[in-house]
Amino acid sequence: MTPTLEPVLIIPGAVLLAVLLLFAIPVTISFSVVRRGTCTGRITIGWLFGLLQFTPSRPRSTGRRKKKRRPATERAEPDDLRGKTPSAAPRAGAKRFTALLKSKGFVRGVLRFTHGMAMRVRFVSLRIAGRFGLENPYDTGRLWGYICAFTGFLHGADRVTLLVEPEFDEVILEFDGEGELRVVPVTLFWPAARFVLSPATLRAAWTAARRR
Repeated sequence: MTPTLEPVLIIPGAVLLAVLLLFAIPVTISFSVVRRGTCTGRITIGWLFGLLQFTPSRPRSTGRRKKKRRPATERAEPDDLRGKTPSAAPRAGAKRFTALLKSKGFVRGVLRFTHGMAMRVRFVSLRIAGRFGLENPYDTGRLWGYICAFTGFLHGADRVTLLVEPEFDEVILEFDGEGELRVVPVTLFWPAARFVLSPATLRAAWTAARRR
């Protein structure tokens, strides 16, 4: 006799298979950014082989809002004075962040997670050109060394161009770049789940949550 599957098992299985097939379709991310005094950029996300495209709208600059002046004859109420005291929220956030960094194995897990995600992203094309300079020439040189060490492995890659130059005589930050990335969403599930459910991440989250 040939075993028959109940519809209650076939329907969820078919839905799960359809979801996996959809997440197996690559997502293409195209971007461009230019900084010349002000920074402007554009990003386009495409899916289903270009049939669906989404371009996030840039927030409109409304300018700075002018604060209302309090009349000279009006005295500050106790609530107003209490609102001007420094808030403890930033200090609590800093303590939680420090607790995360000090938690055993968390930083190593973050690096492993970042490496796993980067290995699943394919650079279709990437071009970055610019120049930078800090107030202290020593800091400029040190940052330049970090950039060379971080991007050295990309110089030999196909369709990747990096032209970044240090400026030791002036404080400046100018660059422009454009590129296209391609990633298969289903391949991101395993490194994400391994990082979130790892004992080091859970231990770090519990330690940070107890810090007040």
